[in-house]
Amino acid sequence: MAGIAYSVRKAIDDFELGDLDGAMMHACNAFDGTSKKLHPEIRKHQRRFTQTLREHYSIFGPMAMPNINLEETFWPAKVYEGQKLSDRPDIADLIYGIHRCTHGHGDELPEGFELIPDASNRVTTTSLEASVGTVRLSDRTIFGLLAIAVLSPKNVGLRVPDGYHLSLGGEKLLINDWWGRTPDFMKLVAKHNLINVKLDLEAWFAQLH
Repeated sequence: MAGIAYSVRKAIDDFELGDLDGAMMHACNAFDGTSKKLHPEIRKHQRRFTQTLREHYSIFGPMAMPNINLEETFWPAKVYEGQKLSDRPDIADLIYGIHRCTHGHGDELPEGFELIPDASNRVTTTSLEASVGTVRLSDRTIFGLLAIAVLSPKNVGLRVPDGYHLSLGGEKLLINDWWGRTPDFMKLVAKHNLINVKLDLEAWFAQLH
């Protein structure tokens, strides 16, 4: 039966096949299911998704966008309908408005927002390409969302077939050994001595139409 563990497995399967759009869709589904467990009181999907992601930047950041201050960095792009010139979308807004909604509705990903194949190419770096109106994230974004689902205490007891794993800094984390282990993950992150840099992209907002 489809559920969080199924979506985690399918995301990794699609990733291994080179289907980054499919992998991102399933990663969003795994994250969605987890957010419902964490915040059943929030009925509005957008608010629940973005709030849950913001609450887990400490997991998402090291996995998907290391060394960037995600709380204070805002992205000069139109990510949702009705966005005002004064709005400053953070990464939660961008992932929801561009990736979650696009894949959830079966639409094509807008040009300039395609994932960059870092993990796909087995490189150790994490890429980011941003300009006025476009933001290309690393395909590690997929694993940032999956990590939130896997590490959530709400998902203790779930299982995927043996061998499925996440990784951080070259260290393999077997998923069935890591369900619900957020505190242990944070100890692992601390060993990497990541920095926390705010990207100041404010000047680009004036060029958005």
